Amino acid sequence: MKSLLSHHEIAILFLLLDAPNQVAPGDPDAIALQEARLVEIVPTAFDDGRFRVTPAGAELLRRLRMTAD
Repeated sequence: MKSLLSHHEIAILFLLLDAPNQVAPGDPDAIALQEARLVEIVPTAFDDGRFRVTPAGAELLRRLRMTAD
């Protein structure tokens, strides 16, 4: 059985869609989203990486009607 997302995790997911630089790599809600495979870390040349919404995360946001699609 899949676990439900907290309201904090949903807010972080939405924030990662529009402003991924505002979420710290060690944020516990972002890490939970990574474990749920809704976000991933992509390496950058300048730091340890940034979070990016995965296709599964984008689909969840679409189903919640939090995107323009």
